Amino acid sequence: MELTTNQNQLRPIQTKDRIKFLDVLRGIAILFIFMANILSFAGFFSFPDETIISGTTFPIDETFDFIMYTLVDGKFYSIFSLLFGIGCAMQFNKLDTHDKPFVPFFRKRMFWLLVIGLIHLCLFWLGDILTLYALLGFVLIWFVNFSDKNLIKFAVILILLPIANWLFIHFTNLNYPKYFFDLNAAYYQQHGLPTEEWNGNFYADFHQFIANKSLSDYFKYNIGNTLIRIGAILEEGRIFKVLGIFLIGLWAGRKILNEDLLNNVKFLKKVTLWGIIIGLPISTVRTYIEFFGGREDLWGFLKTIAYAFGTVPLAMGIAALLALLYKKKPNLLNGFAPVGKTALSNYLFQTFIAVTIFYGIGFGYAGKFGFTVIMAIAINIFIFQMLISAWWLKHFRFGPIEWIWRQLTYGKAIKIVRKNQEKISKP
Repeated sequence: MELTTNQNQLRPIQTKDRIKFLDVLRGIAILFIFMANILSFAGFFSFPDETIISGTTFPIDETFDFIMYTLVDGKFYSIFSLLFGIGCAMQFNKLDTHDKPFVPFFRKRMFWLLVIGLIHLCLFWLGDILTLYALLGFVLIWFVNFSDKNLIKFAVILILLPIANWLFIHFTNLNYPKYFFDLNAAYYQQHGLPTEEWNGNFYADFHQFIANKSLSDYFKYNIGNTLIRIGAILEEGRIFKVLGIFLIGLWAGRKILNEDLLNNVKFLKKVTLWGIIIGLPISTVRTYIEFFGGREDLWGFLKTIAYAFGTVPLAMGIAALLALLYKKKPNLLNGFAPVGKTALSNYLFQTFIAVTIFYGIGFGYAGKFGFTVIMAIAINIFIFQMLISAWWLKHFRFGPIEWIWRQLTYGKAIKIVRKNQEKISKP
């Protein structure tokens, strides 16, 4: 976001002012977030193995699943959260440079992101991250004037708070997240939606939800599933994690703007090295616990600890490694930039296409494929997104949802179609 020649007018950030690597990194994050999310869409956790089509499983599936969980789960949404914080720092810097108030602008921006997120969460998919980002964006405003030292201090505390959250729930017997899971089960029963019993408790039957062929019931399910999302976020302490990473992003955004952080090869190498040395072994232990551990409380506690100490370091190490790779071979990664520039539209499109392919209201392929085939489907969908995004940006200035969001934020009509000279000069 920047100012026009009229100092009283605000307009979106222009192409010449963007840092291309951040678009590349955002595009890569969108790919791997989808590769993690598509497993839920595809019914990988909800359908029995008997429903899988013969010939769509491979001996490598379990190993591939283990590797992907170690390297991907939690890491790329952490990178996406980091980019959110970086974006906030850049928006604050632009407004501050021109003596414009940051808080009203950012609150309006978060309000409309919240509206978009709630529509996505309540009507289409319980795995939505936009709603949480928007709500925590309001909190992030309080930190924009903190010193660099305090940003990192609070970030570390917040990232470790899920451990305290786990201890509080289990030693006080105040299992407040369970309240929302129970509400979801009650909602399902009230609306005649299927539930399943486990250990004397009733839960939403996700097998039936995904297989459901009624569009009206699909929306009913999703409204109830919002309660599951709230419970899951509270149970795992995701509020603390995401806000902590936002603060690291604020710090990184300042360093990028003021100290040219993305060209500090020595620093990037240190982050890569220590991020992998610390994060990879701990993340591997977390995966082992997830795959082979029991359901006892001890396993849950160990997994919470492993997540807190392993996920963020490995995510930062991966981000720094990609920054180093981009410095050496930018053309290798530039294809991700169009998706990164239209990340919001692509993120929402992934829900639409995945529901169409896998859910009963679409083609109903949930539970039909093994792990490797599901990953191949995700990659092919993403390649399609890369092509469409590149074509779209040749003709339009913003992604379609980004365009709507910007107009709502700025309170005025913004042209989306590129001028003829822009189409020629900006491939």
